[in-house]
Formats: sequence, C-alpha cells, structure tokens
Amino acid sequence: MAKIDYKKAFLPIGVLGFFMLLYVSWRFFGLPEEDKIIEIARFYFDKYGLAILLVSAVIEGTVLIGWYYPGSLVIFLGVILAGKDIPSVVAAVSTITLGLYFAYILNFLIGKYGWYRLLLKFGLREALEDAKKRVTKHGLPAIFMSYWQPNLGALVATSVGILEFSFGKFLLYSIIATVLWNTFWGTLVYFIGEGVLSLVGLRFVFLAIFLWILYRMWQKETSLPSPLI
Repeated sequence: MAKIDYKKAFLPIGVLGFFMLLYVSWRFFGLPEEDKIIEIARFYFDKYGLAILLVSAVIEGTVLIGWYYPGSLVIFLGVILAGKDIPSVVAAVSTITLGLYFAYILNFLIGKYGWYRLLLKFGLREALEDAKKRVTKHGLPAIFMSYWQPNLGALVATSVGILEFSFGKFLLYSIIATVLWNTFWGTLVYFIGEGVLSLVGLRFVFLAIFLWILYRMWQKETSLPSPLI
C-alpha cells in the first residue's frame, strides 16, 4: 500500500486557497458571470478582431502571468465568438495557436537563460520542480502530455529550457503538440458551444485541484532531479 505523504499536498492546497480567495472576491465585488464575460469578450473581439486573441493567447501561455487566466479560456472564448462560421473558427484557432506557441518559446528562453529564478520569488519553486521532474522522466514527450492546459504547458516549457534540451527539437515538439491540442479544444467548443465554459469555471477548478491533492498525497516517492538554484 502506498504511503500517504500529507506534505506533498501543501502546494495544491495553497493553489486551492488562492482560487477560493478569488471566488470569494469575485462574489464580494459583484464581478460578471460567464454570460457577461462573453458579452465583454465579444465587444473587444468585434473591435480588435484576431489581434485581441493573439495578445490574450500570449498572456495565457506565459509562465506565472497566465496563472491569472482560467486554463484554456482564450481558445474557448475565441471559438465561441467566431460562431459557426468554419473559416472564422479556423482563423481563431490558428491565431491562438500562434500566440501560445510564441509564449512557450518565451518560457523555454526564460528557463534556458536562468530568468526563471525571478519566478521562484513568487512561490513557483515546487511547481517548477514538479514540471522538471516530469521532463526528466519522460523527456520531450512530456510536452504532449502537458500542452492540453496552457498553465501546465508553460511550466513544462520552462523546465525544458532549464534542462537545456535541443531548441530545434523543442520547437518541433511544441508546434505539433500546440496544433493538436488546440484543434481538439477548438472542435470540442465548436460542437458544444457556450456550455463548454463550465469546464473552465471555478467549480471545475476546485474539482481538478481536489483530485490533484489526492494524487499528490498518494504519489509514490521517486528519484528527484537536481533542485532549482
């Protein structure tokens, strides 16, 4: 039987606390519901077009900064706003893919040239250690297992840079993984519509973090990569 290690749950519990504070603040200050968010997003999309999707995708895919976005929110809203017009949907997904790809390259450079040390001051040490452990275990294929969620993908891309993997191979793996996952999410949103926003709502986040806590507590101890400096 696997030994339960409660200390491993400290990080997800801390993240849970952050989102609970976010939820309480959201309610306390009367911030907009999902339908209102879509209305606001549609206003900016109509005004700035694909440019707003590109900028938002870069922000969401950048390590630390993207943590203030619910995961995959940009591509969900982008496809919803494009409606059922297939050329518009393809343009939206392509633009978001380009933005996330650029962000992952930026994350790689942050890791490679040591700028990630600034992120450690914001409490990302354990999150980066976990991502580094994942990359050490699986190598570059860890990219395919992580890019389904931009925040996780940002951590892995940073870790790939820290471990100084080949930049050329990173570019190849990243573009393939980004295209595949964005195509998947784009297709899902196209057929489900606005109801898919429940997947990025706080209720889903709470459930995901709860499962993360359980996984961390029962995770078997394995050899760790060299610690971040």
